[in-house]
Amino acid sequence: MSSSSQDEIIEIPNSSSSSTSSSSSSSSSKVNKRYQSKFKKEWLSHSYFSTFLRECKTDQTKALCITCNLQFSIKNSGLGDINNHIRTKKHQECTKSAEANMCKIYHYRCFC
Repeated sequence: MSSSSQDEIIEIPNSSSSSTSSSSSSSSSKVNKRYQSKFKKEWLSHSYFSTFLRECKTDQTKALCITCNLQFSIKNSGLGDINNHIRTKKHQECTKSAEANMCKIYHYRCFC
């Protein structure tokens, strides 16, 4: 495993390694834990993300899209989840609508 992937994933023990009879009852009650990505303020320094992305104040594993007025989970893959949100139909439509509204505001201020 490379050092960058160790930061993202905690190894989950194989089920065969806990096959002893004394630990079989306790291993069934254990929950496999995975690393959960958390919001990184450094993402806001990227000019594109800073236009729509905000930190969710109540849950570090979620992000807020101010364009869509939507909270979404980033706990699975962090930036990958953000990029997936950007490609959603809802985000695309909200972005077009916001751009059209900005054009109307600009036109009104400049020509009225």
